[in-house]
Amino acid sequence: MQYCTECGGLLEKRQIDGYGRFFCPLCHKIYYQNPLPVVAAVITNENEQILLTKRAISPGKGEWALLAGFVEIDESPPQAILREVKEEIGVKGKLEKLIGVYQGKTRIYGPVIVIGYKVLVKEQNFSLSEEIEEIKFFSPGELPPLAFSSHEEILNDLWRIRPNPVPSVDVIVEREDGVVLIKRKNPPHGWALPGGFVEYRESLEEAARREIKEEINLEVKGLRQFHTYSDPVRDPRFHTITTVFIAKGEGEPRAADDAQELKIFKKNTLPSNMAFDHKQILEDYFNG
Repeated sequence: MQYCTECGGLLEKRQIDGYGRFFCPLCHKIYYQNPLPVVAAVITNENEQILLTKRAISPGKGEWALLAGFVEIDESPPQAILREVKEEIGVKGKLEKLIGVYQGKTRIYGPVIVIGYKVLVKEQNFSLSEEIEEIKFFSPGELPPLAFSSHEEILNDLWRIRPNPVPSVDVIVEREDGVVLIKRKNPPHGWALPGGFVEYRESLEEAARREIKEEINLEVKGLRQFHTYSDPVRDPRFHTITTVFIAKGEGEPRAADDAQELKIFKKNTLPSNMAFDHKQILEDYFNG
């Protein structure tokens, strides 16, 4: 800024209220540079997967983020987020709750205040605006890196205030020469048992068979429960309870879905960098 928008006078930079602010010495107008208000929506489907958008514009072009946008003049934040949902993905949303208010910063717009909401959408016939390249639902354990740290904070707070732990399954898949572990593509990184979250209207056994097929391309035989693990800090993201199964794996193993790599390990060759509490699980299994 160089000139006053009121009188055209040349602006000066002065210390006012402890901040360096632009000031017009002719008309005494002070220019306050405040953070822009932004709204962001956490939209989930019936399986508690989270809708993310791949941005077609900067900031964050080509990266994944929550559906978000600026609050317009004479518009409340709740009105803004419902308008953004309609404009960006072409469906009507219903406000469920406020998650929280966060501080953010962008290279283009500078400081922003981000207001996060949980939004329900009943339709799935999405139509994308020109600002969105792609949309996709992700399970909580399969989220890609997000363009904005404030969006990560919103999701972390949403999971923190969940009233109940999240059910999951893990499977000790036995092969002739050991057990199958996968190297995770997404955080938390490390070697892990194949497994994942139980979907709505799915039994534990169905979830275990589905995850094994999706992650390592094996059919399971002789599926049986081993133990349940429920330490609230076993998953660094949020509270989960996992039911661990043991099964024989049939077929040709192949890493897919959340698995970046696949290997077979014996008791004395287990990797040191294991995710979650899977090292403890395997110690219980081998020593049982």
